[in-house]
Amino acid sequence: MSDRSVILSSSFVAAERSPRAERLRRSARSTVAYGALLAVVFLGAVIGVRTPLLLFGSVAVIAFVLLAWARPKLALALTVIVTMISPQLQAAMGSVGGIADEAMIFGAATVIVARRALVERSVVWLPGLGWFGLFVFAGTLGAIVYGTPLEISLQGATLLVKCVVIAIAVSQVHWSPSDLHGLARAGFVLALILIVTGLVNLAIPGPWAGLLAGSAVQYVGGVPSIIGPFQQPAAYGRMATILASSILAYQLFVKSSWVGYLTALLLGGLSLLTFRVKALVGLLLVSTGLVLRAGNALILAVLAACLPAVLALVGPGIFTAVFGDVELYYGEGQTSARSRLTAGGTQLAMSHFPLGVGFGRYASATAADYYSPEYTRLGFDRIYGLGSKPGFGKYLNDTQWPALLGETGWLGTIAFIIGAILTLRILLQRTAPDEPPIVRWIRLSGVCWFVLIMLDSVAAPAFTSPPSYLFLFAGAAIVASLRFDLREGILRFGESRLDHTQSTQQRNKAS
Repeated sequence: MSDRSVILSSSFVAAERSPRAERLRRSARSTVAYGALLAVVFLGAVIGVRTPLLLFGSVAVIAFVLLAWARPKLALALTVIVTMISPQLQAAMGSVGGIADEAMIFGAATVIVARRALVERSVVWLPGLGWFGLFVFAGTLGAIVYGTPLEISLQGATLLVKCVVIAIAVSQVHWSPSDLHGLARAGFVLALILIVTGLVNLAIPGPWAGLLAGSAVQYVGGVPSIIGPFQQPAAYGRMATILASSILAYQLFVKSSWVGYLTALLLGGLSLLTFRVKALVGLLLVSTGLVLRAGNALILAVLAACLPAVLALVGPGIFTAVFGDVELYYGEGQTSARSRLTAGGTQLAMSHFPLGVGFGRYASATAADYYSPEYTRLGFDRIYGLGSKPGFGKYLNDTQWPALLGETGWLGTIAFIIGAILTLRILLQRTAPDEPPIVRWIRLSGVCWFVLIMLDSVAAPAFTSPPSYLFLFAGAAIVASLRFDLREGILRFGESRLDHTQSTQQRNKAS
């Protein structure tokens, strides 16, 4: 068909679609949509006469689906909030509260991806998604081959892939520099909440721990271990270091202020009061990396002047703490829970090469809940912290990588590692020659989040436990969306938020 024919054909179609016809078409679509919604609500009401809880759940699901379709960013924000407080929800509501974060993540991802595919006729490919698919395939096939019950394998799969699923949802949303400034402001507000709750925790440690954790305060040298708004010091340490790294990156690469530096300093100090070696090492790694990357002459000079004295004072203590933990948990001949779990995961990966024993079967929260038969075969039932008696299995998911090795084997673990490396690679590359500082900020923040969570994963279930797993691939997902929009001409750096919205709307109409 010639270009002239294409132009005439397009003109003919445009002429047939009169404003009145378009209004009728939109009215018909709206009628069908609202009719379906009313039918679902009516059905929920009929069911709810006998089961009010089911009615409440139905209404909540419908409302969230509509929100995810109409306002995907708001739905994602609500999902993040629920995920961060999911331990508190589980304590208050039981199993229903415990699965709230996973239900919202998978629900939001389904609706947002469907909306993108149907409305815009395009889907953003998350870096490494094919390798993550191979990871899921290995865990699923292992469950089928070695007879893991379907319910257990589904629970285990949901637990391990939710960090990827939330990133898929984030990548389907259009992001602009204005949105990134909004994320920075939201992160600053969250940082203030952590600082205030941390200081209150220091002032009244007993009542605070009783209110939020329902347990006794953990003291180190007479100083209470900070939990802030969470139930465990480790969770506070993770979030504090994640936010401190982002705020420091903003000060160094976007806009500096004494308030920002003070906030990062307070967060860093409070994270150290969790007395977790991971928080200390992570804070040192990301802050040193950001300062060196920025190359600020004044800051480098101050560090060069102060570093020898600081190392002389705290260096020996840091060295002892770090290598003491490494030797305790992973040293040769050690019998700690983490070393036993690692050895058992390696053994399962070798004996069930290359698949592992399937999702939900080893070193995960799912495997701990029903006490996997693999633990009995490995003799864990007689080991304190790994046993089957009440209170004896509290260390069964005390680290992350044994779960990947045991449940997905070498095939799944290597696939996950390659997928993770690909997400990191996209963060290390500029999105455009004229990349704004705020976009550089989200890239560097994403690198910091990745490093911190990977570091945390050696001694915690960092890919599955809230709130850290939300941030593992979030930076890469946002950058992938920005790259797609730049490539398709939907976004141009330097345009206003209104320009970006109008260009997106024009593309939606064209599709």
